[in-house]
Amino acid sequence: MASFASNAEIISSIVSFAYWGENRPGVPLSLQTVLALALTCRTFLEPALDQLWRRQLTLFNLAKTLPENSWEVIAEGEAGPDGRMRTWIKVTRVLLPRDWKRFDYYAAKIKELGYDPRAPYGSDEITTVDWRKEVATAGFYTSACTVRLPYELVPNVKRLRWTTEETNIWIRPYVYIFLNPPLTSLVLDCHDTELDTNPDYSDATFLKYTLQAVVEQCPAFRDVDIIWPAMDRYADAVAGFLKAMPKLRSFVVNVREWTESMLVDLASLRMLRRARMFLERPDFPWLASTAVQPPFPALEDLTLDAPVLDNCTAFLVALGSFRLRTLTVICDQRPSATVLNRFLSTLSICSTPSTLRALFMFGGGLAEPAAPDAHTDSAIHTEALLPLTSFTNLRTLAIDFTAPLALDNAFPATVLSALPILEELSLGAIHGWGQRPALTYIGLAHVVALCPLLEQLRIAIDTSQIEQLWNSGGTMTGLVVKENTRLRAIDLIDSYVAEDSSTSTAAVTLSHNLATLFPDLERIEARYPGWKAKKAGAESKGEGTGNGGGDGEGGIENAPEVSDAPLSMDIQEEGLASDAFWREVEKQVATFALLRDMDFPMDLS
Repeated sequence: MASFASNAEIISSIVSFAYWGENRPGVPLSLQTVLALALTCRTFLEPALDQLWRRQLTLFNLAKTLPENSWEVIAEGEAGPDGRMRTWIKVTRVLLPRDWKRFDYYAAKIKELGYDPRAPYGSDEITTVDWRKEVATAGFYTSACTVRLPYELVPNVKRLRWTTEETNIWIRPYVYIFLNPPLTSLVLDCHDTELDTNPDYSDATFLKYTLQAVVEQCPAFRDVDIIWPAMDRYADAVAGFLKAMPKLRSFVVNVREWTESMLVDLASLRMLRRARMFLERPDFPWLASTAVQPPFPALEDLTLDAPVLDNCTAFLVALGSFRLRTLTVICDQRPSATVLNRFLSTLSICSTPSTLRALFMFGGGLAEPAAPDAHTDSAIHTEALLPLTSFTNLRTLAIDFTAPLALDNAFPATVLSALPILEELSLGAIHGWGQRPALTYIGLAHVVALCPLLEQLRIAIDTSQIEQLWNSGGTMTGLVVKENTRLRAIDLIDSYVAEDSSTSTAAVTLSHNLATLFPDLERIEARYPGWKAKKAGAESKGEGTGNGGGDGEGGIENAPEVSDAPLSMDIQEEGLASDAFWREVEKQVATFALLRDMDFPMDLS
């Protein structure tokens, strides 16, 4: 036992397992087990504290380690989405040298700042709501820097995420405090921030000199992600940084004014694994001018912005053979089914299909120039997605254009049968399906049976079809009805509910089918009449960016800003049930699951 307890690696592994647990997407992590380990014995104390303090969303908790008579917690300002006021911590007196002992002990343990400690792996925060309940004021930062050197405050941060929230609470310039030698990764996400037009201290100036400080002060730096509103001199602000950092692993920046020299510098980075670029034209002569051939020799994760999808298709052809793990495509104009099929076919030919793990495709509200038969080619149907069957190791698939989705019950067997290890499927999460879904309960059952590892599902169905999965005797139309116990939340987007079906009977049928397929389902997101107006009102108050659910959750994480389809409100809301209907379905799903666990007869036919 003594030998076991003294093994630091084993102790660390136990604490790490206690922290991450099952790590289900969208389910907040519990810190109670790690806290219990810290209180068990001294052997576990330091590793458990290291894990608990490693990720911090703000410096609120750290500020509370100062003497209690030196700070005050207040609640003021507008209420957040949950009705609670924002909680601020501010300094109430001059800080003395002897006040910093506990502060320094815990500050040294923080390795990631701007990341929620309760967020599951792969997520930055537990919701998409841009509202932090607990924050440190600008006055706290000023008071701290008055008596301490900035780099002494939190000296060991390796990953830093600085967002709109830091701008809203007036602490954005204090990012310099964390630009220390250990820093390897910086995320600057201010996509929804109003631009600072002050010529003495513009956004471009802030960005340029922040990056210059990184070059001078952070020798271990490797990864940068920047999302900023379009502004003058954006490209100039990042061009010098790109040239000065030859060992970058990630350069993901939403610049649109790329120069050929910048593109050459980017493609010549030998260690670059993640990149984002804007393809203004369908020709790429700069690929032949790179310092290394082939260009992008280590690239694994690529994001392409373009006015039209055909530009991305042309880039794949020009790039030649490549191996990607993640590909994201963002188009200003929505593609036709033919253009989409051509892109996917080119991707399957030019890439190594077996290496692709995640594919994201998003498009804006403008249609590409119409062909004579555009009315027959505007909807995305199963045939347009057939090339996806080449990517048999795909784990994440997200497709979201303003074009209508015309996927029926044949889609799962035709396409998804080739993707058996798919973990996330998102179809139309932002823009919806644009018409009455042709997918019914049977199609949903096929999705569950063919993709048994699904943990996140965003899909629309037609609930008006009377199909009782629980009365099928375990089979239906040649399919064995299987259940998915991994999925806790589902987004049914703009699923169709008949106008005369928003009754308890319809809710029973829907909830019973969902409970049959997803016995552990806890949360259902779906759009309802008035969802768009409510969403716009919430966003105007800074309350969130969900895709129509009751509390702003359920949208695609880190989804790009894309405009909505030019559809009338009547078309967008046709067939939507009320929010109360979905909450009733939620309750009944839990009831059916409980009764089934008790072996209680549930034949309600």
